[in-house]
Amino acid sequence: MKKTLITALMAIASLTCIQASAADNDAWPWDFPQSVPLDCQPGQWVLSCYTFYPSAVKDGEDLNKSTLIFYSEKIDEVGESTSIIGGKEMPNALIIPLTPNAKAKKGDIVLTWWQEGSGLQRAIVTDDKNPAEPKVDYLDMSYGTDDNPGFAQREADQQLKPGSFTVLRDGEWMPGAQVAARVNGEWVKGTLIREYDGKVLVLGWGSKVKAYDKKVCRLIPFKEKLKKGDKVWGVFVDGYRDGYTVKKVDMKIGRVWVERNGSTDVMSIADVTKVLD
Repeated sequence: MKKTLITALMAIASLTCIQASAADNDAWPWDFPQSVPLDCQPGQWVLSCYTFYPSAVKDGEDLNKSTLIFYSEKIDEVGESTSIIGGKEMPNALIIPLTPNAKAKKGDIVLTWWQEGSGLQRAIVTDDKNPAEPKVDYLDMSYGTDDNPGFAQREADQQLKPGSFTVLRDGEWMPGAQVAARVNGEWVKGTLIREYDGKVLVLGWGSKVKAYDKKVCRLIPFKEKLKKGDKVWGVFVDGYRDGYTVKKVDMKIGRVWVERNGSTDVMSIADVTKVLD
């Protein structure tokens, strides 16, 4: 009887330790459900912070302040609440499936990754001779001058792998959309990760993940009709500021030249808008 009691107590203690450990590692600071449906199949390309998130949780980092860069990988297993990527378990909310057999046409905006490097990117299609493997210019890279070109110019006309992108549609709350969230009277920018049940999860400045109520957010159109002389909002660091004037628009490469206080900047079409107030 005594041996049975000791065994039972040891089992309870062991279970308590396991539960405590699970609770310690189940770090999720965002007001957004972890367990969301994932329309995806094993072997499909996805974007996820599958290298950063598990390490941050293991190290006990404050995930609100952690850098969570979304890399590309093919998904191993798809589950109801979590899935396996690169041998690591990830909450479904932090996984963005890309579209198998996707095709794009010239001028389309796509969600993909930097295919000669890494990291989530939006891009504009510049060549659709092969719609399943279009050539693109990246929109989330810096754009410099002719004398000092930025990454966007140096990495222009890159060809995408089949199944490595999703065509984005203005006006839809789909992963990759550009979002502005009203926070403390300011418009903060972010790339949409997921939208679900009145909540949005976004990748913000510095690759920090943030959650907002959908009602305080606005979608920023990629194909807004902008012309020289328009008064617009433009991105400065992590959010949108007003007071910019459009000087030039080149929709073929998805870039807008804007001026504010005598200084000219070249911005992505996602970073310039008239829809805010």
